[in-house]
Amino acid sequence: MPGSDDIQEARFSHALVHAGEEGGDALVGDTLVRLAEQVASAVDCSECCVYEYLPESSTLRAQALWSRVLKPRDVDWVGEIHTLSVAPEFSRVIQGREVLCSYPGDDVDVATAGFQTMEYWGEKAAMWAPIVHDGQVLGMLELTEKERERRFTPGDERLAGQMAALAGIALHNARLSRAADERNRQLTALIGASRAMTSTLDLDEVLDAVCRQAAHALDAQASYIYELDPEAGTMTWLAEHRTDTSSRCEEPVGTVYPLEDLPQDSAVVRTRLPVEAHVDDPFLDPRLHRHMEEWGEQSSLMVPLMVGGEVVGALEVAETVYPRHFTSQETALCVALGEQAAVAIRNAQLYRQLQEQKKTIEQQASVDGLTGLTNHRRFWERLRDEVTRARRYGHPLSLLMLDLDDFKRVNDRHGHPVGDDLLRAVAYTLQKETRQGVDCAARYGGEEFAVILPSTPPTPTGDDRCGVTVAERIRAAVAALRLPAVAADWAGITVSIGLASLPANAESAEDLVTRADQALYWAKARGKDAVAVYGAG
Repeated sequence: MPGSDDIQEARFSHALVHAGEEGGDALVGDTLVRLAEQVASAVDCSECCVYEYLPESSTLRAQALWSRVLKPRDVDWVGEIHTLSVAPEFSRVIQGREVLCSYPGDDVDVATAGFQTMEYWGEKAAMWAPIVHDGQVLGMLELTEKERERRFTPGDERLAGQMAALAGIALHNARLSRAADERNRQLTALIGASRAMTSTLDLDEVLDAVCRQAAHALDAQASYIYELDPEAGTMTWLAEHRTDTSSRCEEPVGTVYPLEDLPQDSAVVRTRLPVEAHVDDPFLDPRLHRHMEEWGEQSSLMVPLMVGGEVVGALEVAETVYPRHFTSQETALCVALGEQAAVAIRNAQLYRQLQEQKKTIEQQASVDGLTGLTNHRRFWERLRDEVTRARRYGHPLSLLMLDLDDFKRVNDRHGHPVGDDLLRAVAYTLQKETRQGVDCAARYGGEEFAVILPSTPPTPTGDDRCGVTVAERIRAAVAALRLPAVAADWAGITVSIGLASLPANAESAEDLVTRADQALYWAKARGKDAVAVYGAG
């Protein structure tokens, strides 16, 4: 960018898409600059600008500019997007294919540019001519005189029209080059997304790659992927790619949105077809208009992510710079990229289901079906682990073996359903009286239970918590149990508890169970409803 107001014999090109790009676009851009210089020389004007018409957005973009004296604000003009609806003189040239001239002295109602505009730019005369190739308007030539008073002649207008035809060839070639580049970008995007699918099992990496490739292929500023939960009626934001990180949206990836609050998403899910939205659409749903403004979007293309005819989410590509209409080829590309994302999402869903099933199976294999406590098999695994840990770190380990007193009498008197209720009530009591995530309460078999107490000595050692105090709390809590189903005829239940510990009474898991079971026998022999400690006499 120039740093002073005056730059003699300066040239500047937007190079069609991005200033300074290499390759075919840069070559055509340089051609347009040279053509602009030749046109200005032929008509003897101080400045010439070449615009390209973008029909998908009804806009003009200044592509190339040549001037004898180029000022910084002239340089800033190159690459700018101009909407025809707010530039009546440009609209007449493009849509009416007229060659127009304007001068500061024109009457306001006939001037095509207006005195204030021409004065701001220092223009003493201006002429615009449509650039047409094969019957199609591709752009516009703008000739301005800033150094002297003059009037363009009919000969000047004819000459500008002839030079515009040459510019038409250059713009046509530029579009061919751009179309080839777009096809290459699209192919690269599909290859990139496919590689991401095969190179990683990480869902986030795959979706990030799809978002990035979609935005790049469509030359858009943002792309997003959402997952549909049809049962909950929600869309979860899974991935994004944004070239402008200063977006006003403060919601994080992972946000869950009610589908009913998303008109565009709802339409995609309902119709299973791509849906475009434009913030300048006067008929746009107010909720969607507000959403697009919050996210800084001018235009949005959303396509469904489908697997086997089922919608699993949506891919959105957003344009934040200017309104645009996406071509059928761009839409088809988004659908193809969406298929990659859909497969990744479905695979992730299946993996989650398998993990949940695996967790359920593992839980069923380690949990007693009646009481919900750890079952006999898992009890032994856990006890051996705790014995190993206690011996390694020199920590005490206590084990309680429990047996309900006269449980057969409950079944005989009240029936097995009441007996089952009692077992569940005892299991709840054990869970309530032990440390969650530390101790382990298990159903050992029938009416027998076991409780593993890591880092717990059998008797008090200065710490309030010990095996005996835990056992006594459990014994008292079981004796206080009441069953509402047989409240009028409930004689109560008691429990006998045997306690053994490591290293005082045993060195292995098997020995610990044997010693605790022996203590349980002593508690029964003492009249039941008692706690006995192995080795305590």
